[in-house]
Amino acid sequence: MEKLRKIGFSKLTPLDHAMEKLFSKLQINPIEEVEILNALNRILAEDIKSEMDIPPFDRSAMDGYAIKAEDSFGASPKNPKKIKLVGTIEIGEFPGLKINEGEGIKISTGAPLPEGSDAVIKIEDTEIDNNLISLYTSLVPGKNIARKGEDIKKGTLVLNGGIDLKAEHIALLTSLGFQKIKVRIKTKVSIFSSGDELVEPGEPLKPGKIYNSNTSMITALTTQYGGMVLTGETVEDDKEAIKRKLFEAVEDSQIIIFTGGTSVGTKDYLPEIINESGLVLTHGIAMRPGAPALIGHLNKTLIFCLPGTPVAAYVAFLRIVGPTLRKMLGCSIIDPRIEIIAAINKDVPVSGLGYLHYLRVKIEKQFDNFIAIPVKLKGSGVISSLTESDGIVEIPPHQEGLKKGEKVIVKLFP
Repeated sequence: MEKLRKIGFSKLTPLDHAMEKLFSKLQINPIEEVEILNALNRILAEDIKSEMDIPPFDRSAMDGYAIKAEDSFGASPKNPKKIKLVGTIEIGEFPGLKINEGEGIKISTGAPLPEGSDAVIKIEDTEIDNNLISLYTSLVPGKNIARKGEDIKKGTLVLNGGIDLKAEHIALLTSLGFQKIKVRIKTKVSIFSSGDELVEPGEPLKPGKIYNSNTSMITALTTQYGGMVLTGETVEDDKEAIKRKLFEAVEDSQIIIFTGGTSVGTKDYLPEIINESGLVLTHGIAMRPGAPALIGHLNKTLIFCLPGTPVAAYVAFLRIVGPTLRKMLGCSIIDPRIEIIAAINKDVPVSGLGYLHYLRVKIEKQFDNFIAIPVKLKGSGVISSLTESDGIVEIPPHQEGLKKGEKVIVKLFP
């Protein structure tokens, strides 16, 4: 460790190699059953097949009259056809009514069709007088009818396991009669920020001190990516204090995240502690910002040590920790960020080959095209470079930079 502090990182691991090694250690979380109303943003743990037809019966798609279509053939405003009103069906009723030739039944949108009918004429295309309905338009069989199973047929695969359950999925599941659903148990995460310079919001800010923004940021990201945060604390730059927090958290955490204390400074104790007590999988990743990131484990708990500068911690979370959380949840999409294609609006050189560089950009739309405006390539402590940006462009390790007008993939912030 002393040698590392003197010379820095002699070799950095490519990010894809680090993730491959990390993913080989992962296990998918077990399953629990939750009420449908508590399933929003959870990860579905099973494929869902419909056990019923939707709609479960032929029903009216309009307010009007259920008729035999042939009774309307040739009808027009100048040549209305007349049929007899023989009943009414409201939504939610199933009275078992039947119509014969020359008859019609008043029907509400969503109500089941009476036997013998094969079309619904809109109420505005009719007039009624003394139980005689005048039809002013001609219909074909099936007009204004939602057939049984038209939306979903019984036995159809409607949802795949591994998806993030959204409001529309909740609606679909409840329409199929589900009260409970199987989801993956959330990953338990403990979060620590190390640094003697850190002060919690609400405390007086003394000279040389800064407010701790990392704990709140990483807590928010962990929650966003499906983790359950057990604790979020600040710990001083003291080896024994850090060690104590680490060992306490290992007892009930699947993942422990530290920010700060992972580089090669004299107070960067985390690499030493993990080397002594557990196993370091990777320390030093060929990415900027985020190069000092460390991945390790102690017993069965994964440990991520992210840089202390906020932007580096943010980027390292998005590229390393976030995908790990989603992998453990069995997600079908490991990186949920939306991608758009945009043209970079000026040249962007990089400072050295061999690194993945992450360029923060703002997006503007010009006519039918998206334009990516560089905000910051360097400056991993500048939090405003995140709030002023919409997403990140990844510049590959072999590329010397970006040229004005070049098309790039922008991954929008989650």
